Amino acid sequence: MIDRNHFSSSGRSTPGERLFECKVYYEDTDCMGVVYHANYLRFLERARTEYVSQTLRNVSEYHDNGLYFMVHKIEIAFHAPARLGDSLVVRTWIDKTTKYRVVVKQIIIKKDQVRDYLTTASITLVAVGTDGRLLEIPHEFHSLAVNE
Repeated sequence: MIDRNHFSSSGRSTPGERLFECKVYYEDTDCMGVVYHANYLRFLERARTEYVSQTLRNVSEYHDNGLYFMVHKIEIAFHAPARLGDSLVVRTWIDKTTKYRVVVKQIIIKKDQVRDYLTTASITLVAVGTDGRLLEIPHEFHSLAVNE
C-alpha cells in the first residue's frame, strides 16, 4: 500500500507532498484514550482538503463549478495507536491519476517521529457532477502525481 521508503533517511518528504498537523482530543478517543479507528478517516479527510487548497485551489471553487470529489475506495492499515493528547502529522501526496481517478497516499505519524507510522492509507477519489455522473479529473491533478 505505502512504500516505506517513500521518505529519505533524513525524513524529508518528496516533492508534491504536504503536511497537516492535528492534535488528538478526547472526542477522538475510546474509553481507553486510544483514537477510535473511524476517527482516523477524519484526520485523513481534513489533510486531503488542505492538500487540495494548498496545492491547487479551494475545494469550494470546484463545487462552484459543479465538480465534487467522492471517495471510491479506501485501503487503510493501522500500525500503532494514537492516544489522547498526541500531536499528529498527516503526510499527503497524489500517487497516481487516471482519466477518472485520483489515488492519494497518506501516512499518519506522531509529530517528530518521522519513520514510525501509525496509519497508512490509499484513497481513490472520483469526480462527479451535480447529477452524480462521473466526470474527468481536472488536468491540474495529473501534474501532481508521483507515479504517472
